[in-house]
Amino acid sequence: MTTDLEQRLRELSEEIRNYPGPIARCDEQLTVLIEQRARLLSQINSQETGGCSPAAIWINDGGFNAA
Repeated sequence: MTTDLEQRLRELSEEIRNYPGPIARCDEQLTVLIEQRARLLSQINSQETGGCSPAAIWINDGGFNAA
């Protein structure tokens, strides 16, 4: 499954990279692409870390626990 997500991530990144300019602030299509890419990155990171947040991993690796 990660391979499929990584392939989709490459496709979205390529689409964003080649997005025609100039880009208006109200351009919703680019915003949607960026949000989709962020969600995919989050999914991939979650799978790689077993669902732990970056803070949880840091704490388990000897980081400071503020709680």
